[in-house]
Amino acid sequence: MTKLRVGVIGCGKIAQVRHIPEYKEKAEVAITAVSDVDIHRARAVAAEHGIPRAYADYRQVIEADDIEAVSVCTPNVYHAEISMEALRAGKHVLVEKPMAVTLEQCEEMVRLAQEQNKVLMVGMNQRFLPLYRRVKAIVESGRLGRIRQFSTNFHHGGPEDWSIDGAKSWFTRRSEAGHGVIADLGVHKIDLIQWLLNQRVEEIVAYPATFAQHRDVEDAAVLAVRMTEGTLGTAHLSWNNPLQDHRTVLYGERGVLTVGETICGITVETFDGERYEEEVPLPLRADGMIQSGVIAHFMDSILTGQQPESSGEQVLHAMRVCFAAVNGAGL
Repeated sequence: MTKLRVGVIGCGKIAQVRHIPEYKEKAEVAITAVSDVDIHRARAVAAEHGIPRAYADYRQVIEADDIEAVSVCTPNVYHAEISMEALRAGKHVLVEKPMAVTLEQCEEMVRLAQEQNKVLMVGMNQRFLPLYRRVKAIVESGRLGRIRQFSTNFHHGGPEDWSIDGAKSWFTRRSEAGHGVIADLGVHKIDLIQWLLNQRVEEIVAYPATFAQHRDVEDAAVLAVRMTEGTLGTAHLSWNNPLQDHRTVLYGERGVLTVGETICGITVETFDGERYEEEVPLPLRADGMIQSGVIAHFMDSILTGQQPESSGEQVLHAMRVCFAAVNGAGL
């Protein structure tokens, strides 16, 4: 069987725990090369996973004739440049979120992907989790009636806790990250809510803050939004809560849905007294880690010629909302 050959650009934590292991689980895929500015890291990752080539310069991955698709797992400020070089070279691109650090870059990436007739997908993994797909099915069933309000939280202890570079993580430096928690976590929740409710954010007010002195980007924020059908909501974001908080509550005409109080639980309470609880099993890889669904969907999109659910075009408005939030501007 001829395999789809891919390269991974950037060998940090997200490449090591998601992209590379999930590519390796796909029988129709071969990882041909990796790159990282730290060549020792690139070589170590290649050796661990049996990848034939390791480079310090990402252009060697992009220019390789035997590579058809790439994952871009670099610091945020390089997403647009590398993705567009790859698209111009005829590669399909999966880029980590945030898609880029300016709206203009995001728009140019979308335009170029369309021009090149290549897949441009953004790694919005929450869309692909069975838990949230079940939530979407409940919303679309009409059981809650029209969703009038929502609150959604995304808190963790910050990139220092899980980044491969720890306290030296690029996430906290504006020169490499571009933005802080709004682009890192907020884009997930804006994209998720728009997808769950099949509405777009049309107004946003943001209250960003930086509580940790060593960070030069915002590390907490509250976003207040109005959706296209009048739904009101808030998103609470933080890099300062090691206990974590992933709750989302949807307030409908007929009841309330809560998700995220446990890792795979959904609770529905209706105004006529019904209470319903459901556990949605976690999708697990062979190594016991959670299967994100992102890599599988990217591969399927390439092989079928269908645009991915989280294409650059689909995610563009979520990025527009985030940039409006960080810049204090209107949509």
